[in-house]
Amino acid sequence: MADISKIDQGSIARFRPDVTENGKVRATRFFDLCKSCGLCIVKCPVNAISWDPKELGQLSDPAIVIDVDKCIGCEICEQVCPDHAIEITRKPPAKK
Repeated sequence: MADISKIDQGSIARFRPDVTENGKVRATRFFDLCKSCGLCIVKCPVNAISWDPKELGQLSDPAIVIDVDKCIGCEICEQVCPDHAIEITRKPPAKK
């Protein structure tokens, strides 16, 4: 998937991106691309993905939410998403 920092942010905004991050991983969800298929939830090896009780996806079904504190940055969810609605970016360790 393309790095969203290199794409015109105006064109990305129409997909309603939501970024959640911590020191290890950044998870971007695109609500208007998510068709709520649930593949990412099923395939996540650490159960870091669940249904979002507040946000709706493209078809007005619940979108997904990613718990970045559980996420290990494996990118499986990004790879299995048929609609490219997830982008996972692992952050490099902080330099000492």
